[in-house]
Amino acid sequence: MKNKKVVVGTGCLLIAILAISAVAFTMQGLQVASEVASEPQSLKDLTNYPGDTWLDVLSDESITSEIMNLQHNGTLRGVPLEGYSDMRSLAASKGYHFNDTVSTVFMSDICLTTPEGEAFMGRTYMQWSEIGPNGTKDLLVGTVMKNLVTNNVTSIMLQACTNVLPPIEVGVDPYIIWNAEPYFYIQWYWWRPWPIAPGWRIISWYYWWYDSHSAPNWFWGPYWWWRTYLNDYYLPWYPWYWGWWSWYYGRGWYWWSTYWPY
Repeated sequence: MKNKKVVVGTGCLLIAILAISAVAFTMQGLQVASEVASEPQSLKDLTNYPGDTWLDVLSDESITSEIMNLQHNGTLRGVPLEGYSDMRSLAASKGYHFNDTVSTVFMSDICLTTPEGEAFMGRTYMQWSEIGPNGTKDLLVGTVMKNLVTNNVTSIMLQACTNVLPPIEVGVDPYIIWNAEPYFYIQWYWWRPWPIAPGWRIISWYYWWYDSHSAPNWFWGPYWWWRTYLNDYYLPWYPWYWGWWSWYYGRGWYWWSTYWPY
């Protein structure tokens, strides 16, 4: 009986040690997961990506081929750019026309490594419309990204209708004046992914202000609304999103924060 007690006691001790080890391993795993899920906490974080990115602009021939693939198949780099067709239809319904030529479409291959070492590769797409209703333009932007370890492919698709246009896009002053001050307005659209078809839809929100000096942190607001929506509906936040939003700001909107004509 004594031997049995010793055996049982030793067994319990081993189980306890294993349990403690399991808890420690789990806590370590949670800490790693938390580190992997690191995100920007401010506009400064968002626009200064701490990982590595590399871009290679496509040739005119490749862009022409990709434009045809987008128009006929809704694919970018051979994989679906989810929401592209829906976004084009929405833009058309609002009176925006896109001149699908190499002079109006920007595309590049992108390699992205997160601060935690996860590697992604994909292709970016951006395109301004011609001048539309009330002197505004529409900006389409999308990207497909592949995790180089898991081979999982994901994408994002956004649209922005705005009266604030980069100087290179127009030859005249595009700003709307309100009370002798410039009035800025963006209507954002995001194609929300969902596992089943009834959940596929375009989500919209807007951002506006007047007086160019009153909102230097403007881009954080639209990003944070989108991020909050992901949280509220339990949608995944992929590690490449941070690098992508940094690219999107730098390529599509950085001039807005530095070009104040008034």
